[in-house]
Amino acid sequence: MRPKSCSLFFLFCVLLPGVVRPFTSGEEGEDAAEEEDSYLLEEDDVPSATIASDTELISEGGGHLPVFLTEPVNSFVVKNKPATLHCKAAHALQIYFRCNNVRAEDSQQQDFVDPHTGTRIVDCELNVTRDHIEEYFSKDKFKCECIAWSGSGQIKSQPAIIDVAYLKKQFESPPYSVSVEAGQSTELRCLPPVGVPPPRVYWLRNNVPVDTESDTLLVSSEGHLLIGQAKLSHQANYTCVAENIAAKRLSEPVSLTVYVNGGWSSWSSWSECHSRCAKGGQKRTRTCTNPAPMNGGQPCLGPSQQKMDCNTACPVVDGGWSRWSAWSVCGSDCTHTRRRSCDEPPPSHGGRPCQGRDINVANCTGGMCNVNGNVKVGGAHFTEEANRQMDVALYVGLTVACVVIGGLAIFLARLLRRKGRDHSLYSMARNEFQPEFFPDQDKKLSLQPDVTATSVPACYEYPFDPKLSMSRSLSEHHYDVPHLSIAPQPSPMSPTPSTSTQESCSDKQIHSDSENSVTSSYPSSDSTYNVASESVRLPKLEAGNVARAAVNTRGALLVLPDSGISMSVPEGAVPKPLRAELYLAVLNEDRYRPRLPDGITQLSAVVTCGPSSATFNKPVILQFEHCAMLHPATWELSVWACDGVNVDDSSSSMVSKDHQSITWSRVLTLGNETINTPLFTQLDHAEAFIVTEQLRGYVLAGQSSESSIATKRLRLALFASQAGQCCVRVYAVEDTRAAMKAIVDRESQIRGYLLDKPRTLLFQDNGESLCVSLEEVGNEWQSKSPTERQEVSFRDVWNCQENAKHVTFGLDTAFGPTTTRSYKLQVSQGNSDTRQVFRIVYDGAKQLISSGSVTRPLREVTVVSSGHANNATTDSTTLRPFRFTRSLRKQLCQCLDPPNALGNDWRMLAQRLQVDRYINYFATKASPTEHILDLWEARHREPTAVTDLLNHLRIMGRTDAATILEAQLGPWL
Repeated sequence: MRPKSCSLFFLFCVLLPGVVRPFTSGEEGEDAAEEEDSYLLEEDDVPSATIASDTELISEGGGHLPVFLTEPVNSFVVKNKPATLHCKAAHALQIYFRCNNVRAEDSQQQDFVDPHTGTRIVDCELNVTRDHIEEYFSKDKFKCECIAWSGSGQIKSQPAIIDVAYLKKQFESPPYSVSVEAGQSTELRCLPPVGVPPPRVYWLRNNVPVDTESDTLLVSSEGHLLIGQAKLSHQANYTCVAENIAAKRLSEPVSLTVYVNGGWSSWSSWSECHSRCAKGGQKRTRTCTNPAPMNGGQPCLGPSQQKMDCNTACPVVDGGWSRWSAWSVCGSDCTHTRRRSCDEPPPSHGGRPCQGRDINVANCTGGMCNVNGNVKVGGAHFTEEANRQMDVALYVGLTVACVVIGGLAIFLARLLRRKGRDHSLYSMARNEFQPEFFPDQDKKLSLQPDVTATSVPACYEYPFDPKLSMSRSLSEHHYDVPHLSIAPQPSPMSPTPSTSTQESCSDKQIHSDSENSVTSSYPSSDSTYNVASESVRLPKLEAGNVARAAVNTRGALLVLPDSGISMSVPEGAVPKPLRAELYLAVLNEDRYRPRLPDGITQLSAVVTCGPSSATFNKPVILQFEHCAMLHPATWELSVWACDGVNVDDSSSSMVSKDHQSITWSRVLTLGNETINTPLFTQLDHAEAFIVTEQLRGYVLAGQSSESSIATKRLRLALFASQAGQCCVRVYAVEDTRAAMKAIVDRESQIRGYLLDKPRTLLFQDNGESLCVSLEEVGNEWQSKSPTERQEVSFRDVWNCQENAKHVTFGLDTAFGPTTTRSYKLQVSQGNSDTRQVFRIVYDGAKQLISSGSVTRPLREVTVVSSGHANNATTDSTTLRPFRFTRSLRKQLCQCLDPPNALGNDWRMLAQRLQVDRYINYFATKASPTEHILDLWEARHREPTAVTDLLNHLRIMGRTDAATILEAQLGPWL
């Protein structure tokens, strides 16, 4: 024992005799001190207090254990500033710090005696630097405790944890800009950087702290900014701030845009009738100001004005005579005449006609009459003999002119016939007339196609209809492809069908074995028409309605661009080392339309894919358009399928089972799926996606749900015939590109042309028929039809069994060859105010029907082909089927397939991509993420799709998956 300690102990024993208990040293003394328990401050006690208040708790009597007045608390080392620990005790002879069971020798101690109570108080301070913490290697935290020692024993304080404070720079999930409709809820997500101690998160709005009490904004425990009802005042730039004692981090400012959709004001009163007499019109207007669209909000839907016919009684006007004309030349009977007309003013609106004669005959006077037949006018004499000589000369001249013109016509005919026998490469376009135009066998062309040739040339193909047949020119736009007009001959270099891909008249195949292969089908327009011959069999599929491909394990994308239909075969769907001959087709013939029960309407084109014997490792995705208005809880949608349709590869025609009708069956009702359902259906605004492993025919149908009225979109198209047939055809079909293409193909056979841009009409399941009316805008119109209004029953529209349902109006052309008439054609459902109006103009001089609307096509031309000109190749850049490589998909699946407690795995990915309508379908798959990405690839072909996916991953908090995506595809996404 040191001398100083011994002297203090001796002095203490003298002052307090008989009170001091024996001091126990060694292990027994420490155990005895621990048994008496130490005095520890409770959590609710004040950690530091004044000496006066603390000494009031200290008894004046001696012999007590030390009492802690201040205990060390948890502290942090901030940058290069050490953490300072404080400890204060009464009745202690000495106090010191022990860190990690090792006594700290560099602590500073001060002691003094309270003058009021005479109690000895000892204060100790310890500075802990970053070096102390970094030199300590252990799984436990760096801890220090205060030891107070006296003659009665020793006590220790609560441990204090010392750590190095820091705050990283990068946010775990930074906020992103958001657009929200006024009145709706949204949130700005923010996960702060990792830091010690955990940072406090708050938000800045335009660099001013957000007041969550006055701004109706909330900050969640995770740090997200919650907006219950968005207001225009909430629109600003927001910054997420994370702050602790070490640093403060600010995220990049993001914008919160609050948009307002436009709303109509009330209708104004009807204007006065613009015509003061007879038939006129009046209108009323409304403005999109209640409210006006703001910040990119949707404009108001519907018309801004309404028009109504009006009639004003016209005053009766009686007819009045004009002035008499001058007297005519005196005739052979010595009389001359003069005339007048009843047009000053003409009688109108029931007025009386003029009274009296309109011609006056009188005898010639003043020596103008000559009884010998000679009339003297200005000194010249004309006799009847001279008149006869003039007539003879006129007849002779006309006869000579006719002979000359006839000879010239014969010469030109022989010249053209001789030129036709010269088989030039630029004049051998084949005739396209149908066989019935050649009743005699010797009238058929001698240039017959070789139907046994291995390579079949491309051709225009339309199903023949005797009612629609009409002649075309012998040669049509083939001067850029002279070789196509030569009859095909067998070539020794032609590959056999077993070793190469055959090209038929209805499609052209494109194969690619590259890693990201694209296989697409396009109609060929580089061709001539088939020769009218009994040996030629017209195919039943028109150009652009079928696509074929030989697909291997790398996958492919089959596309019908004119019909808006595609089939995606994902990579790895076809088993190795097989090669599947697949096809995709749209069926536009009426016999393929399903006979659906009453109340169920067809919403898409009939699409078939095959062959049905093909097997896959994972599903393919079939995409096509639909015409349903997807209002909430209005539709009961279903998918129907059939197995009786196949494509004959040898003839490129669509055939069904012999003597059997095609049977359609319901395979899926949306909302009633189970894990045993053979397919999954994803519905977007105007497209449907069927995920299936069974190749067959499919169609989307639907009916109104209970207590709701469903609505579908109809496409209205107006076509007119060529000169000589003054009629207008109004088509009402499903609002899809496939249905519109079927109409264009039909009109191309009868040389019809489109009058105006097709328009959309909403058709409701309310039992009202489709009304089409035609009236003249002028005053003297009369139609060939018995009535000006035609109706198509509701059943014929809702349960239509025809692909080209239409009504026809004939125009009266008997009013004169130089007259121009204007008409107004209106289409509506029942007596609804919502209608589509078309303007039609008939030019009697040109015998041409045209559109009077400002929305008419730029050029009103005749449709002659449904395919694209010179579209024999495909661009692999624009139709790239797969964006992700196999290795990238595998890495993303490894990240997102395993479920976690936060839920930001494949389930949240399906929710973010809006494919979680029936999430159990993906849960039954070995890799849910892979199937979700396959469907995402098929749905999103836009250039910004990968960037949107990257943002979804960041919002989910999956920076690991986002980093993988950036590493593979580059940071410029």
